[in-house]
Amino acid sequence: MDEGKTNKKMIVVVLVSLFGIAIIVGVVLSMGKIRTFLGGATGSLRPGGVRVTNITANSATVIWQTSKAVAGQIEYGTTPGSFLLRNTETTQTSDHSLVLSPLLPETIYYFRIRIGEEVYDENGAPYSFTTKGAVVSVPKATVSPLPTLPISTPSAAVTKAPSATSSATQYTLDDFQAKFGSSDSEFDINKDGVVNSADWILYQEQ
Repeated sequence: MDEGKTNKKMIVVVLVSLFGIAIIVGVVLSMGKIRTFLGGATGSLRPGGVRVTNITANSATVIWQTSKAVAGQIEYGTTPGSFLLRNTETTQTSDHSLVLSPLLPETIYYFRIRIGEEVYDENGAPYSFTTKGAVVSVPKATVSPLPTLPISTPSAAVTKAPSATSSATQYTLDDFQAKFGSSDSEFDINKDGVVNSADWILYQEQ
């Protein structure tokens, strides 16, 4: 009788152990499926096919795709660790296109894509592109007729008008870049509260 009871107890222990192992395996497999589902939901918003097109001296277009319709934002600047400028989409879409403007000519710009609270770049480094050189237009030269001096007044003398000189301070791109991100009113040409490339463009046009 004692041996029979012992065998029954061993069988019960083995069955309980097998049942417990089956439960553990089921939980582990379920966790794997949950992680896969969550990972797929997060990864679906990662930008794909990121590229820069229509690059000119003062603008560029960034395009990318997502598997879901969302509104994205481009954060960009002239240094890899500083993204002071932003452009945001106004509608949700899966085919994204944002124009960055105004930009400085012959300048490297760095950018990243923000979707909600997530920021995406190129494997830990910001995306980048270089603007083209400014196109300088040379005005067509015109030939003015020589003035005719009166013969009857040989004593008349032609005096040369003094050339006008400007006393205004002339700033360079380096001067403006040193002020990027500040609110210096002397360099904030468009008076939007922050000095950036847009102020440099407006200053050149003055």
